[in-house]
Amino acid sequence: MKNLFFLGLTLVFSFAAYAQPVMQFKAGNDSYVVEKLTDGHGIIWGVEFINNDLIIFTEKNGRIQTLDLKTGQARLLKNLPQVYDAGQGGLLDVAVHPEFAQNNFVYVTYAKRLSAGKHTTAVARARLDVNEGSFDKWEDIFVARPAFSTSHHYGSRIVFDKDGYVYFGVGDRGQQDLAQNLNVHNGKMIRLFDDGRIPQDNPFIGTPEALPEIWSYGHRNPQGLFYDKKTGNLYEQEHGPKGGDEINLVEKGKNYGWPVITYGREYSGGQVGRGETTRSGMEQPLKYFVPSIAPSSLLVYRGTKLKLFTDKFVSGALALQHLNLVALKDVATACEDRLLIGLNERIRDVKQGLDGLVYVSSDDGRIYRIRAGSL
Repeated sequence: MKNLFFLGLTLVFSFAAYAQPVMQFKAGNDSYVVEKLTDGHGIIWGVEFINNDLIIFTEKNGRIQTLDLKTGQARLLKNLPQVYDAGQGGLLDVAVHPEFAQNNFVYVTYAKRLSAGKHTTAVARARLDVNEGSFDKWEDIFVARPAFSTSHHYGSRIVFDKDGYVYFGVGDRGQQDLAQNLNVHNGKMIRLFDDGRIPQDNPFIGTPEALPEIWSYGHRNPQGLFYDKKTGNLYEQEHGPKGGDEINLVEKGKNYGWPVITYGREYSGGQVGRGETTRSGMEQPLKYFVPSIAPSSLLVYRGTKLKLFTDKFVSGALALQHLNLVALKDVATACEDRLLIGLNERIRDVKQGLDGLVYVSSDDGRIYRIRAGSL
C-alpha cells in the first residue's frame, strides 16, 4: 500500500455544546470541521437516516436508538430483536425502506442464535412508530444456512436499489471453501424482494442445487455495500485475510474468487490455496489493499458540499483507524486520502446525510459529522 499524504489536523478541546467541534483539517484551500454529535454508546455498527432531522443507529450489543439532529438527543427504542452478541456477531446494519414515509419499515441484519449453539446471519424487518419510539413484531425475511458455532465473518451491510430490491452480504463464517459453493449462503451477495420473496430473474434460478437467493459469490467477509443511484452500480467492499481487502463492482451471477484467487495471505504468512491472484471466470477487484485497512463500510459520495469527497469511495477503516478516500476514476492506482487519524478510533460506518454532509460512527460509541468550514 502506498504511503499517502496525511492532512494536517488541529485538535480542539471544546465540550460545551451539542455538535462539538473536535477536529479541523485542510485539503488545498478548503477547510473541514469534524463535529461530535453523540457519544457514550456501544459499538455503533449501522447508521441510517429516517428523515432530514432523525438518524437511526444500531449498537452491536442489540440496542437501537434514534438521534435527533436538531437537539442532539438520543432515544432508546423499544421492542428490539433478539441477537447473538459475541465475537463479531451482534446487531449489525440498519436500513429504512425507500417508502418508509408510507410503510414505516426498518430492516436490520444481525447474528441469529439457532439450536445446538449455532448462529447465522439473518435479516429482519419491523414497523417503527417514531412517535412512540417502538417497533412492532419483528419478522425474519432471510436466515442464512447453514449455521455455525464460529463467531466471525457474518457480513453484513444492506441496501435497496432503485427498483426496491434489497441486497445484503453474508460472510464465509470462516469456512472459506464454502464461498465457491452455490448450495450454501456463505460468502454470497443476496438479492430479494423487500418482503423476502425471491425474484425470478435471480441468476441461479433453475440451477440444480443452487440457492435461488444468491446474486453473486466468492466473497469473504463483506462489510461495505453501496448502491450508486447515479450509475445503477452496486459496489461491495470486503475484508481480505492478511492483505487483500477488496472493492468490487458486483454484477449478476459473477464469481469474485475467494478463496481461489486473492491478493492476501493467510494470517500465518503462508499463501491462500495455490497463491493465485487471477483465474479465468473469476472477477478482479476494482481495487485491493495490501496491507489491509480492515474496511467496515462503503460510500460513493455524490454530494457537492464536501469538495474533497466528491466522486470518491469513502470507507471506514478498523485496523488503521481512519476514514479512507479513493477516487472512482482510475481507482486501482489512485492515491488514498487518510482522514480522522487523530481520533484514534475504529471507524465503523459512513453515510452521506440527506443534507449532503458525511456522517461516521465509531467503535467507541460516537457519531461524527464532517462539514466544510473552519472553527
